[in-house]
Amino acid sequence: MMRAPPSPALTMPTPPSPHDPQPQAPSKPGNDECCHSGCTFCVLEMYQEDLAAYEEALRAWQQRQQAAAAPPPPQGIMTPRKRA
Repeated sequence: MMRAPPSPALTMPTPPSPHDPQPQAPSKPGNDECCHSGCTFCVLEMYQEDLAAYEEALRAWQQRQQAAAAPPPPQGIMTPRKRA
């Protein structure tokens, strides 16, 4: 039985969603923003935490973009069966 080729809508990758913007890196504090007095909420420590969260969000975003750009798996392809 012959099957018609898949429609172009099924084979074209979906463009990345414009509603999923790339995460933006946090702004690095200036040299004069830390008072070097051991504050509980030091701007340098907060920056390092924000940077780690950004890097994690960026990796997740890149994976979503790759998944969105990948072609969908083929559907409806029948493999021939072996006869006994």
